[in-house]
Amino acid sequence: MEEFIREHVIPNAYGAIAAIVGAVWLWWRSKPKERIENDGGIVENAKKVLEMSEGITERLEKQLEASDGIIEQLKEKLRIALEEENACKKALKAIREELEQFRSLFDAQKIELEGLKEECRLLRLTIEANEKTDIINDGLHLN
Repeated sequence: MEEFIREHVIPNAYGAIAAIVGAVWLWWRSKPKERIENDGGIVENAKKVLEMSEGITERLEKQLEASDGIIEQLKEKLRIALEEENACKKALKAIREELEQFRSLFDAQKIELEGLKEECRLLRLTIEANEKTDIINDGLHLN
């Protein structure tokens, strides 16, 4: 067994140890490279995410500008509608005042009409009374 160990295991053990040391050394040396590659991948991914974010930001800015334009148009329409409403209120107030004047005039004319009707009634009564007596007052003569 000693012979087997001397002939096969010890020479191969040095090779195995050398192989293990070499593997560890290569692994150790490649680790920063992997980190750099991983970091590079992270950087690339970050760049892509940044580009996507910038694209989204630009799109949102355009939508915001469009929304601002729509809001301004709606504000202008609201201002015009309020002006029209105020004009309508003023016109309605003027019409109501005019209606009130016409009602006052109507009431005054109604009273005057009632007075004229009463005067006509009295005149008829006077005429009827004068027709029965044939007396003409105020120096008027029959023809």
